[in-house]
Amino acid sequence: MFQTPILLITFNRPEHTRQVFEIIKQQKPARLFVFQDAPREGNMTDIENCKAVKTIFDEILDWTCELKYYSPEKNLGCGKGPSTGISWFFEQEEQGIIFEDDCLAHPDFFQYCEELLDKYKNTPEIGFIAGSSFQNPQLVNDESYYFGCGSFGTWGWASWRRAWEHFDYYLESIDKNRMTAITKKYFKEPRQRAYWMEIYRLVKKDRMNDSCWDYQFYMSCWNFNMLAIIPYHNLITNIGYDEMATHTMSVDHPAAKRSLYSILPINHPVIISLDTKADLYVQKKYTYPLIYGWTGFKRIPHYINRLLKIKQGKKSSWL
Repeated sequence: MFQTPILLITFNRPEHTRQVFEIIKQQKPARLFVFQDAPREGNMTDIENCKAVKTIFDEILDWTCELKYYSPEKNLGCGKGPSTGISWFFEQEEQGIIFEDDCLAHPDFFQYCEELLDKYKNTPEIGFIAGSSFQNPQLVNDESYYFGCGSFGTWGWASWRRAWEHFDYYLESIDKNRMTAITKKYFKEPRQRAYWMEIYRLVKKDRMNDSCWDYQFYMSCWNFNMLAIIPYHNLITNIGYDEMATHTMSVDHPAAKRSLYSILPINHPVIISLDTKADLYVQKKYTYPLIYGWTGFKRIPHYINRLLKIKQGKKSSWL
């Protein structure tokens, strides 16, 4: 049996949830937590789909498992929902693995997380362990993972209560000056810093209409000088790039349904240090490729216009 606790965050996608749960079941976890957001008020499709999801966890398991299920009375949304579920999880566990309902894991992911959770549990400069990798194959060396900012890192991931305790949903502890200092520390390329300052502005404004929680977690980690562990070989594939998604609707996105690879045995880096080169590669290829290369050059007028609108408080398309 697998001893590290696992949290599965679900909502209204029974087919996705079933696929993810089947992978988890292969590990026979001793303790499994399931958070399911409530249907949106008056949404009959949600009601039926949420019922279908719930029945998955009513099935009898063929091993001894302590399964805890929690669903709020009202729908919390894509921001408050997952973050509430994670807080519920870490109120009961010191460390553990977290999945959302569209993240399929390679079998190695579980041992990888368990080994690193134990290795770094008393290392405050490590905030979480990512399962996704978007790395340049030319950067891969004999080490199994590197230390980075962690963007795209929470599709399938692991962490500790000590790190989640710093989670600040409204970013009340991070003002503009502090965020400016953070971006200067974590990102060496000006366009990276500009991108994350824009994300900060949008999150600070309304959490992107309360549809996100992961940006706040990354920034909360950065605020306390924490890094993420990121594998050189991808261990998580996102099957949620479809019409049922909230954010990831393009089936042609380069981050969709990426291949999985083995990572065992794990070779640990000797030194903990931020790999800005690896992070820049992810920024250019996956996070926001439109601001680089010829495409980025052509968008310079749009970029300048957007900055001017922000400074002047304009809402029109063009000044």
